[in-house]
Amino acid sequence: MDFKNNCRKCPKNTHCCIFKNSGFVFVGIKDAKKIRKQTKKEYCFFLDYSPISKKIVNCLKHDDPALEGRLRYSQLDKNNRILRLKTKKNSRCLFLNKHNLCDIYGIRPNICRIFPFWAVKLINGKIKIIPHDVQSKCKSITALIKKQRDNIDEILSRKEKIEIKKIVRKIKDENVFYKNNILKFIKDIT
Repeated sequence: MDFKNNCRKCPKNTHCCIFKNSGFVFVGIKDAKKIRKQTKKEYCFFLDYSPISKKIVNCLKHDDPALEGRLRYSQLDKNNRILRLKTKKNSRCLFLNKHNLCDIYGIRPNICRIFPFWAVKLINGKIKIIPHDVQSKCKSITALIKKQRDNIDEILSRKEKIEIKKIVRKIKDENVFYKNNILKFIKDIT
């Protein structure tokens, strides 16, 4: 399965970069610096560090502890702020262009690199790839459901599985760096 190829064929209104339920794309400090360097845009153009709604905080708080939502909940500051990409008024990611393509595809945040998948560590220490959102209208996820497959490992290529697992490890590792440096980063850019 070439899940990245499915992304290129994504219907305009079901795109993962459209946040109809007030979702967001977390952006780590290192990714923010890469985006700024590549786009030559100021941080205030593409970063949002305002408080998120209580509704979203509650969703993150009650998410499965193994999933991304709980990780993001742990990154909220005391004012319920987290660094994320801005969205346009129509709830589309700032970098999703009129052709439904990502303007920063080569330097997109880590979570965007693996979406619509996530990975969890099993009791035996192995990492299992799972759908990020089973309610998604994502072609990669609906293809799994059509094939009545519950094991993503059976349909992803070896290369895709290695890449997803590597990026999930990177996401979890950046959590510590983020928590230790976000206040200094925000202070430096404002």
